[in-house]
Amino acid sequence: MIPFPRRALLHALALLALAGCASTPTRPPSDTERDALAAAADGRFDSALRVARMYQAWNDPRALDWYARAAATTPRTHHSTSAEETLGTLYARGRLDSGEGPQKPADVVMKASPRKAFGWFQSAAYHGSPYAMHDLERWYEGRGDMTGALRWRLRSAVYLRELYKLKPLREATRGSAPHGQPIDTGPAPNPVIAGIQRRAARGDAEAQVDLGALHEAGIGVVQDKAEALRWYERAGRQGNVYGQYLAGLAVGRGGDGLAKDVDAAAAWFALAEAQGFYMAAESYWREAIAPPFWTFE
Repeated sequence: MIPFPRRALLHALALLALAGCASTPTRPPSDTERDALAAAADGRFDSALRVARMYQAWNDPRALDWYARAAATTPRTHHSTSAEETLGTLYARGRLDSGEGPQKPADVVMKASPRKAFGWFQSAAYHGSPYAMHDLERWYEGRGDMTGALRWRLRSAVYLRELYKLKPLREATRGSAPHGQPIDTGPAPNPVIAGIQRRAARGDAEAQVDLGALHEAGIGVVQDKAEALRWYERAGRQGNVYGQYLAGLAVGRGGDGLAKDVDAAAAWFALAEAQGFYMAAESYWREAIAPPFWTFE
């Protein structure tokens, strides 16, 4: 058995070795750092973001923790989701700076983590960020997952009133159906859309939102806003935040044979807002359901 004094010495040496391997700098804090950290004690988003950006500029991995603190501040706004998106980008790149060239070994303070990047992009999207919807569309597309890419393309298009941009996709899904009818009435349904229909029928809330968006856009199925609302509501009743939000948009906007009902919309938006979906706050949804100045649909 190792005598106690020697064991204590080995333990101390091990701790010193671990400290030497840590990526967090051991430099003494500057006045700028002390002031920023003291201000961040107020728990406000702006204060946490200031610290995060300070550490990022210094290539200090503590920036990641402070961006996470900023993202967690409440109430949720577009600012907190922007912090989540920043974290997704940093983890996807595996570096704190914005450079494109190879890093010097001494400058490498973090590793790329696709899993963490995806987690932050998804968190931002499920807190209402339309930018994160695009992040996730590109994420899935880059990995050859067309079902995932279609999901986020549809949700973004519905929110932004850009269904007209989906015309090429709409036409492509009519190719094998007779007489130009939607493909779900033809003999060879699109496998991606058929899969969404099967999962939605089995009760998968995410697939129900997808199917609702397909009906709203008229992609591979009959374009029917009332049917879209029915699927959004089924997902929303299961607690799916996109089902709740898109149900609110559909009934709040009305049109295409669907009666406008602002009170019903407000009830759906309230459920989504309770889950931290910032775009479901009244100041946002009132603008989102207002008639557009023009439309391409």
